[in-house]
Amino acid sequence: MITPPQSHLVVARLRRPIAPPRAVARPGLIARLNEGLAAGRPLTLIAAPAGYGKTTLAVQWAAQVNHPVAWLSLDEADDDPLRFCTYFVAALQTAAPSLGAELTPVLAAGQPPPPAALAAALLNDLAAVEAGPILCILDDFHVIQDPFILALLENLLMHQPTGLHLALVTREDPALPLARLRARNQLTEVRAADLRFSQAEAAALLRDGMGLSLTDPDLAHLAERTEGWVAGLHLAGLSLQGRSDPSTFVQTLSGSHRFILSYLTEEVLARQPGDVQEFLLQTSILDRLTGDLCDAVTGRRNSAALLERLFTANLFLISEDDEARWYRYHRLFAGLLQSQLRRRSPEQMAELHRRAGLWHAAHNSPAAAIDHALAAGDYRRVVEWLERSAWALLNQGYARKLEAWWHALPPEHRSRSLRLTLDFGWMRLLRGALEQVEPLLEQAEASLTVGDSDEQVAGRAEWLALRANWLQAGGRHAEAIEAAHQALEIVPSKDLRVIGLASLALGGAYRQLANFERSETALRRAIQASRNAGDRVTETLATAHLALMATQYGRLRLAASVAAEAIQRLTEAHTAPPILGALHGALGRVYYEWNDLQAAQDHLERGVRLSALAGHNASTIYTLCALARLFQAAGALEEASRCLDEAAALLAQGAPGWVRPELIARQVGLALAQGDAATAEMRLRAGGLDPDAPVNDHTEALHLAWLRLFLVRGDARTADLAQRIIAAAEAGGRQAALIQALLLAAQLEADPPSRAAAHLRRALALAEPEGFVRVFLDEGPTLAALLQQLGPPSWLAHVIPAARHPSLQEKAMASLAPERTEAQWGDALFEPLSARETEVLRLLAEGLTYAEIAERLVVSLNTVRFHVKEIYGKLGVNRRTQAVRQAQELGLL
Repeated sequence: MITPPQSHLVVARLRRPIAPPRAVARPGLIARLNEGLAAGRPLTLIAAPAGYGKTTLAVQWAAQVNHPVAWLSLDEADDDPLRFCTYFVAALQTAAPSLGAELTPVLAAGQPPPPAALAAALLNDLAAVEAGPILCILDDFHVIQDPFILALLENLLMHQPTGLHLALVTREDPALPLARLRARNQLTEVRAADLRFSQAEAAALLRDGMGLSLTDPDLAHLAERTEGWVAGLHLAGLSLQGRSDPSTFVQTLSGSHRFILSYLTEEVLARQPGDVQEFLLQTSILDRLTGDLCDAVTGRRNSAALLERLFTANLFLISEDDEARWYRYHRLFAGLLQSQLRRRSPEQMAELHRRAGLWHAAHNSPAAAIDHALAAGDYRRVVEWLERSAWALLNQGYARKLEAWWHALPPEHRSRSLRLTLDFGWMRLLRGALEQVEPLLEQAEASLTVGDSDEQVAGRAEWLALRANWLQAGGRHAEAIEAAHQALEIVPSKDLRVIGLASLALGGAYRQLANFERSETALRRAIQASRNAGDRVTETLATAHLALMATQYGRLRLAASVAAEAIQRLTEAHTAPPILGALHGALGRVYYEWNDLQAAQDHLERGVRLSALAGHNASTIYTLCALARLFQAAGALEEASRCLDEAAALLAQGAPGWVRPELIARQVGLALAQGDAATAEMRLRAGGLDPDAPVNDHTEALHLAWLRLFLVRGDARTADLAQRIIAAAEAGGRQAALIQALLLAAQLEADPPSRAAAHLRRALALAEPEGFVRVFLDEGPTLAALLQQLGPPSWLAHVIPAARHPSLQEKAMASLAPERTEAQWGDALFEPLSARETEVLRLLAEGLTYAEIAERLVVSLNTVRFHVKEIYGKLGVNRRTQAVRQAQELGLL
């Protein structure tokens, strides 16, 4: 489950408040709310100005409804996409713990998904809720104005989720399509006119609830003067308690609501004992109250007991948890108390805020501590607490608050803190705001002191690491390499976080310069250092760089090992950042090349889903292209086209340039599979690469696409282009492209057969160590015939009959393209079992348990599980008995 920030307040924020003592029952309104829920309307709106009893009605409704209930009390800090999403999902999880499992690592990493992707993930999970629709009540929704949050809720509402009923308690109408929902009878509304107390309800509050002796004319006058306004009636009742002549007091009430409220507040305060008046005024600065905090602010020792007494007396105090440990004042009452405090004792305000800040800092609530320190003008402590907590607060959804705190600090306090300047530089870099990083780099450089103390050297090393990553992100690779090397030369050996960050910049720059060895060395160092430092974001970014680069260079086993290990460890630890989707995408490509189609599809689809949730367009496009290739191979051309259309739409929204050639190449491949060479040529010409241009690592995908088109058309330039691609790929060590070019050249030079055989033998020699299989199958019947003439090597030959086995054939076709016939499928090759997998399969057939196999082979239990999973994937089964039977039929046992 997602853990929102400020753990000691989580329970209070996610549990519905307790109804005030002697709250007036409102059966008519409850029936209206229940009717909307039963009718399947997706939204309920309880909207009225402050003091109309909105929250009390919602609490009463939630207490009797026969559905799981999620409650979230909102405040101003929640008007931030990440913070709201974190709390919103956490609230839903109180009603359905399994909901939002895939969102947990994404939100924990500090990046909210795009609204549509987040809504899609929630809708999928909500559809599986079996206990009936969750009633999710968002209290004080008027604080939410952010377009992202409103877009998320609109996405949810427009899909009419069967597993969710949303209820918004608000002072004003939200910017949602209410008119459309109203026209479709998808909205239940309770407004101020509905919430006003009738004379009978006023009697229930004042006579029955508060024990006042009021005549019918007095009640009628109060109801008239307050217009049934619950807060006004409540304050009037408190003012009347103990008066010998209530009728005279009632007759004096006149004027506007605001005048009546101010007047009654003063009357209520005046009727409290002096120490209670002082307590109410001093604690009015607090958003939420508990005994220890109030003791620290007021200097008392009995605040917990006094809070309980005030709550029982119904003095505008709301209990926010079942244990009655946390409370808050009614917002309207708190504002009036603060006005009184500013008028009576303005000199107290700063000291009260200072005490509150110190308490929150000591109780691991840095956000509240910083708010109070700013209110107190204690900028020294603001800087101190920001330096200590900025990173943690960023990951808890306080990005907007952090920016507000930064701008609230006087410039002289901002410029004095190198730590704070660097933190905000990293923050903006990670959020893609490159143009905002340079001024902070300049500011940090100006504050770097000359010297060789550990602190001074560490500060300069981190500045260089930040600059290196900024330069690398901006495509200035040579400068990035220089800055990263400088950082690594001076960084203290114990500063693993900075070592990891500098190494990430170095590895990313070398990757873009096509220097595999140096990039791999730097990225492995980044992975190890950031892992030891507990920096999961940097670790996963470095792993994704390495895995994706390895697939591009044909290093399938390296890509699989780093991606699978990171996925397993980070998923089990529930610390996976959103870039994990890129690792699933890389692993899916490897499984596809190994012809494990089901595993490939599983990883690719999960990669698309997670990358979309993360809003990481590059990895989403890259993985959609791989999924399109899989669907195309299975004959599901419409699915392949859909994937490529989605990828093209994302590219139009903005993505790094390196993904565009991959998309165009896949579009060309699909057009050729559909027999549409004209569209293929149009795609290539739109790509802007002349086929006669020099071949390099950035152009290789498009040059290969041109080669395929030339081969189809019998273009005279085909042979020359094939040789140029082969030479460039060989020089750069890019084996995946080299194998493809060799196979295309073999089909071009099928006559005489000797030249084709030479290309095939070379491709087979390159493919065997890394387990390439699919690259041969995707070329179709021409290459299959050439392979048969050549007589494939043993590692390939013994899987050809297995690929033709009907049960495997049917399973592959059923899972990937049910409409495809066996004749259309053609010959297929399946990756052979390794020697160790064959041994594990034999022991499975003997009936040994996993533990017994581990003991027999002297390996870990997890290793056995890994081998069994590989065996099942290669044989196309999911149970032991199926695996044994399949292996027997194939002659493997």
